Amino acid sequence: MSRSIVKQASILAIAGIFVRIIGALYKSPLTALISAEGIGYYSMAYNIYALILLLSSYSIPTAISKLIAEKLAIHQYNNVQKILKCSFIYICIIGGSASIIAYLLAPLLVTGYSVLPLRILCPTIFLSGLLGVFRGYFQAHQTTFYTSVSQIIEQIFNAIVAIGCAYLFIQPLMETGGSEMAAAGAAGGAVGPGVGVLVGLIFMVIMYLKNRNHLIIKDTPDDYEDSYKDIFKMIIHIVTPIIFATCVYNLITVIDQYIYSFIIGTDPTSASMWGVYSGQYIVLQNVPVALASAMSTASIPAISSSWSLKNARETREHIRSGIRVTMLLLIPAAVGMSVLAYPIIGILFPQEETVATSTLMLALGSPGIVFFGLSTLTNGILQALGEVNTPLKNAAIALIYHLVITILLLMFTPLGLYALMIANCLYGLQVCYLNQRMLRKITRYRQEIKKTYLLPIISSIFMGIIVAIVYYGLFALTRKVLIPLVLAVIIGVIVYFVIIFYFYSDHPQELSSIPYANKIIYKFKKH
Repeated sequence: MSRSIVKQASILAIAGIFVRIIGALYKSPLTALISAEGIGYYSMAYNIYALILLLSSYSIPTAISKLIAEKLAIHQYNNVQKILKCSFIYICIIGGSASIIAYLLAPLLVTGYSVLPLRILCPTIFLSGLLGVFRGYFQAHQTTFYTSVSQIIEQIFNAIVAIGCAYLFIQPLMETGGSEMAAAGAAGGAVGPGVGVLVGLIFMVIMYLKNRNHLIIKDTPDDYEDSYKDIFKMIIHIVTPIIFATCVYNLITVIDQYIYSFIIGTDPTSASMWGVYSGQYIVLQNVPVALASAMSTASIPAISSSWSLKNARETREHIRSGIRVTMLLLIPAAVGMSVLAYPIIGILFPQEETVATSTLMLALGSPGIVFFGLSTLTNGILQALGEVNTPLKNAAIALIYHLVITILLLMFTPLGLYALMIANCLYGLQVCYLNQRMLRKITRYRQEIKKTYLLPIISSIFMGIIVAIVYYGLFALTRKVLIPLVLAVIIGVIVYFVIIFYFYSDHPQELSSIPYANKIIYKFKKH
């Protein structure tokens, strides 16, 4: 089962990385089309849309995945279909209302030229909720393939349609130009997310109808059925804490911005430094964290199932395996980003005035990748165990400490921007500690320190030394950045896993959850 979780997480992680790459690539031609002004109008509308989506239907896939997995484990198949029906009703009421209200209140939520893009985005709130229901349903059946494919399809159509509609919308205004053309381009760009979600939804509906006979189990069902009222209560009970916990996570950056602006100032230099932190460091930090998010999503159904069956031993094994695999990936990712901070920043954010600051921040702040990855995973595990309020509580406690630390560092030290990076890492660390403590209390789970943390750290240090030698050696010879960077990453991955497989060669069962690990270790020992 643990191996299956890793496999499903891998599929989600690959899809997530692919989606992020597409998202990053299409922004450049869109900006060239509609100008920075148009992107500004679009961003104002999109931020409000994202917030409303978060409050209305963001947590639906997690809730459905958990509830259905529990019912499948105890063979309450009629309840599975009831949960699916109730989820659609919930989205029709909550998601539909949110879409209509956002459309009507758009002039109050944004100003000027951002109103039309927001109104174009409003139906996407409802459609995203419906798509989330299907994704949660398939995830509960422990398959993330359809979710992953739908995410890729959604992003591809989003990119194509956003650029295409932006081009069409600005054509009548090409001669006049100005703000009207930028606004028209922003409106065209706003069509993309809606079409992307719609195509993704159509794909999921087709897959559901195609697999319906296999997914709907009618053999020897449990006679017990929950009432629709009870099921709605279950959904709301799970959804609400997840929404608030996610809001707390998203509030950190917003609160940090206000604190930083109040203490440091809002002059152009300070604004530029803030852009380095939020637009570069945080963005790069979140890329490898997507691996932990995928593991969290994939783990929820299996952990919910075993816990509902009161199989504590199997539950602990799922937890142990998920954390171990996540650490095997995130620790070397953090070390690699730290060692290669300069070329990464140089390629992605080559502005001369900020390169040095960005590089140092990424190099020193890379432990935050591990902390936020582990906190993301343990949040999902706690939710799978039914402790949906615990991640919210722990996030709120950590946020209070974060505020105090941030203010003190900004006011009484010369660290400036680096104070935010330090406080950010400490926040992630504290959430990890609080979540782990609760996991131990609930499940009596104990993570093996040496194999989970120490061996990946030692392997990553060796990898980091080799990577540094390879990159800077090749850079000195070629005076190029991209090719030495790619080669250094490839060699680093090989070196890391060779060392890991060497450490585990006498205990291959410890890596059994990783696909093909046993075969690799066998060949390694043979040679």
